[in-house]
Amino acid sequence: MEGLYQQDLAYIHVLGFEGSARCAAPEIVRLLKTAAIQIHRVVDVGCGGGSLTKTLTEAGFEVTAIDSSAQLLEIACTAAPAAHFIHTSAYDVQLDACDAIIALNEPLTYHAEDVDADNLIGHFFQSVAEALPPGGLFIFDVIELGEPSLAGRSWASGDDWAVLVHTTEDQPSRTLVRSIETLRRVGSSYKRACEVHRVRLFDTRTLCDRLAACGFAIETALSYGALPLLPRRRAFFATRRAP
Repeated sequence: MEGLYQQDLAYIHVLGFEGSARCAAPEIVRLLKTAAIQIHRVVDVGCGGGSLTKTLTEAGFEVTAIDSSAQLLEIACTAAPAAHFIHTSAYDVQLDACDAIIALNEPLTYHAEDVDADNLIGHFFQSVAEALPPGGLFIFDVIELGEPSLAGRSWASGDDWAVLVHTTEDQPSRTLVRSIETLRRVGSSYKRACEVHRVRLFDTRTLCDRLAACGFAIETALSYGALPLLPRRRAFFATRRAP
């Protein structure tokens, strides 16, 4: 989706909200290193500021990192200069042959209001299956339908920034909308900006059925190793079966 994570929010995201990716990265590396096949080429979908990308390249993997935010990619290029970067969305990318595909921190949940999210994610699963060899890994997480409600207000701040998020949820339409207001210090004053992020919610059983139809064996969890996920997030660990 265009227009997400512009300059100020990209800056704030990397400073204040990429800790989960950094903490999950060692477990992702462990899974790749202990896979049934030898993993060389990894695609990092929704790479953000490059926290996971950096860890993957330092672990010796050949990494292609993808994000729809040009501002986040600029930061990621500095963090992980050994990776190859592509500016596009998960649903527009042409996946080349690889050994593992990672989509950490819900990048597959971002959808425009007027699109068929189920159709898009189904086509993406098929593209992933075609890109991976038998034994290849597909690891991702989404926000589930269910309870507790995620609606509400939250805020966070750092030395030179603050962010206020107002979240609304509509379970019948499986939609979560985050209205995000940022303040960032520039010189002696603060710059204000706003973004609206629309997120789709998914049913775990439906996703597992779709993955199985594409030739995957699937396990799910509420954590990446010892790192628990946020409420109503679920991680999927899918292994490409032999034809």
